[in-house]
Amino acid sequence: MPYLHLDLPGRFPVAQKRELAVRLCRLYADVMQTQTWRPNIGIAELGEDNLFHLGPDGLEPIVMVLVEFRAGRPSEYRLGLADGIVDACVEVLGVPRRWVLVEFTPHRGEEIYRDGRWVADWTPDERAPVSAT
Repeated sequence: MPYLHLDLPGRFPVAQKRELAVRLCRLYADVMQTQTWRPNIGIAELGEDNLFHLGPDGLEPIVMVLVEFRAGRPSEYRLGLADGIVDACVEVLGVPRRWVLVEFTPHRGEEIYRDGRWVADWTPDERAPVSAT
């Protein structure tokens, strides 16, 4: 935790996926004010014709991003993170902005097990300095 899971509507080169993963780790750390080693990124390539959304012109592919995170952060942080995730997917994967959907699932600290114990909800006292990258 945190975990960002991306379902992709196709196959992408390894270099693009790795670039996206690094960018999302840094983005999460900067926006959510934590360390860069905390975010975990999972990328599932569902392949062509396996991930859809019913848009105004019929079925269209989507990139579905699920963000699992510890409760406690203000909604402005999540909004900034969502904007950054969409930007990263558009720039790195070359998909249209309208394809990228982001959902957030907050978890109480007692739902997350790490290092032999439950963790606590996030508090502003935990803030890590925003990185210069």
